[in-house]
Amino acid sequence: MKKIITTIVLIIIAIFTVGFLIINNITHTSGGTINTYLAANLQLNKILNPKNFNKNDLKEVRKYSNGLISKWTEKPIEFSDIKNEVAEINSRKVPIRIYTPRKDKNLPIIIYSHGGSWFEGSIETADNICRKISKNTGAIVISSEYSLAPEKPFPAAIEDVYSVLQWSYKNAEQINGDNKRISLAGDSAGANISAAVSTMARNKKGPDIKCQVLIYPSTNIAELNTKSWGDFQNRLNISSEEMEQYISYYVPKKEERKNPYASPLLTKDFKGLPDTLIITAEIDPLRDEAEKYGGKLREAGVKVNLKQFKGVTHGFITMDKITNQANAALQEVYSYIEKELGK
Repeated sequence: MKKIITTIVLIIIAIFTVGFLIINNITHTSGGTINTYLAANLQLNKILNPKNFNKNDLKEVRKYSNGLISKWTEKPIEFSDIKNEVAEINSRKVPIRIYTPRKDKNLPIIIYSHGGSWFEGSIETADNICRKISKNTGAIVISSEYSLAPEKPFPAAIEDVYSVLQWSYKNAEQINGDNKRISLAGDSAGANISAAVSTMARNKKGPDIKCQVLIYPSTNIAELNTKSWGDFQNRLNISSEEMEQYISYYVPKKEERKNPYASPLLTKDFKGLPDTLIITAEIDPLRDEAEKYGGKLREAGVKVNLKQFKGVTHGFITMDKITNQANAALQEVYSYIEKELGK
């Protein structure tokens, strides 16, 4: 009997030891520690739902990625006034979705660009984020579709969102908005596009942008050589090989990747760009380039709020089912927008 008890105890110790080593392996990196619950969910998903499809089949890749967002996102919050329209200006037609929080006039306007590595994602994948931002800031949110690569490569997406900015400025009164209080916002590739559109609007002398909110933006697609790329690729994140493939869809010609509209960090003049909130994830290959972009803005005299969220990976803003940091980050967005657009 004593031998049996000893054997059981040893087995339990072995199980706990192996479990500890596995958890330690997936959560610890050279640059930080991933939240255990988040890491366990992401790792388990990789095991149970491997990418067993042709990675060159964009239809399948898009289906898989959109499914992941749905998997990690809570049920959309209640929101009554949502309209799908087409922003048409200068012979360009861009589908948009307008979220109006209340019936007042002269509401601030936020133009939101979804993430998705420039070749996937849609206004559907950003739906709950836009509902939350509109409800909690009292601003009209205009969620913009944009041309996806490789079918329509750079600079089509940026031109689409710039057209939505122009349309929003021109039609603000018709949608009960205030064209003197317009903000741009986006996550990941959408944040990259938002930063590019801010630069384009400055260069073209308008429309004026009050502020921009960039959630883990890609800011330099010409080089993937920061320390965070070395530390965090493949750690439940995108790999540099995958990123290079997505970049090749978006900007096929390597020499064009240094264009400031493709790589906002490489902008030569940062003066006159709008006040900026940058949200980064600690365990994210894109972290360092996003923070460097904030540094360049500060050097040029732009007011920058930079907030890094610990223990989370790229894409966490749409993972509110498995990390409370998603809503914590959005709370930062609400507070910042209310402060900036309330001026």
